[in-house]
Amino acid sequence: MNILLVAPEYRPNLSNMIRTAEFFGFEKIYIYDENKLLDPPKNKATRADMNHMARVWTAGAIEFIEIEKIENALDFIDQYMGRTLATYINESADPLGSFSFKENDLLIMGSEKEGLPLNIIQKCDHSLHLPTKGHTDCLNVSVSLGIFLYAAQMQH
Repeated sequence: MNILLVAPEYRPNLSNMIRTAEFFGFEKIYIYDENKLLDPPKNKATRADMNHMARVWTAGAIEFIEIEKIENALDFIDQYMGRTLATYINESADPLGSFSFKENDLLIMGSEKEGLPLNIIQKCDHSLHLPTKGHTDCLNVSVSLGIFLYAAQMQH
C-alpha cells in the first residue's frame, strides 16, 4: 500500500501523518504540496528551525521515511499501477469496515478544510469513509489516516 497526501494545510498535521505512516512501516509517502509546506524557507535560521521542528513533530520519523513531492496529483493518480482509494466524508462511499485492501492500493487523503477535490474523487477506483456514531461529522485528518492504516494492517 502507498499513501498520497493531497494539499495538506498545517505543518503539525502533516508531521503527524508522516509520523503515523512511518509508525505503520511505510518507507515512502507521496505528497502533493499545493500549500508549499515542504518548501524550505529562504532564511537559513528559519530553515534550521523548520528542520528541527520536523524532527520534533514527527518524533524522529522524518529520518526513516522518504518524502516524495508530487507535481500533479491527477497525473500521478492516472499513472498509478494499482487501485486508487479516495477518503471521503460521504455515506455513499464504501464504509471502511466492509472494504478489503490490496497490497498495491494508493490511499489518498485530502486537506484538513476541504477534503479531496471532486475531480480527484472521480478519478479514483473506490471511495472510502469512516462511519460516525456521534454528532461530529469528521475527524482530524492525521487521526483518520491512522484509522485507515490500522484497518489495512489488520487485514494483512
